[in-house]
Amino acid sequence: MKVISWLIGLVAVAANSIIIMKSLHTLKRSKNSVVLVNKSLVILISFGDFLVGCYLVTIAIYDGVVYRQNYCKEQIDWIASSSCSAVGVFSTIGSQVSLFSMTALSFVRLYVISNSKKIPGKVTWTKSLLILSVVILL
Repeated sequence: MKVISWLIGLVAVAANSIIIMKSLHTLKRSKNSVVLVNKSLVILISFGDFLVGCYLVTIAIYDGVVYRQNYCKEQIDWIASSSCSAVGVFSTIGSQVSLFSMTALSFVRLYVISNSKKIPGKVTWTKSLLILSVVILL
């Protein structure tokens, strides 16, 4: 189980870092609002998954390196620590960002499919910041 936590956490951090970098590069070259919105939401989903990967790696570090076989003796100290609280915040924020971004992406794609005969609007940074701020505020 410990090996799986390390493996999934490291793969999540590495893969989502790559996705974020590639999507940021594509985002700079986007020509229409559909690509801008899709890539922005993909970046947010990857960021949320990156935070969850950081959570898994941190838990694996505490489990395998800090506490080793002494977790049962140190359980109350761990649960009351600020480290546990911070790791819990990373986990919660990461999962919520991913969830809301996937929901927003589903609604955007539904909107694009239902309005597929319309020509998409011009890409502006104001539109992209507005969409990102709405998703982040959710």
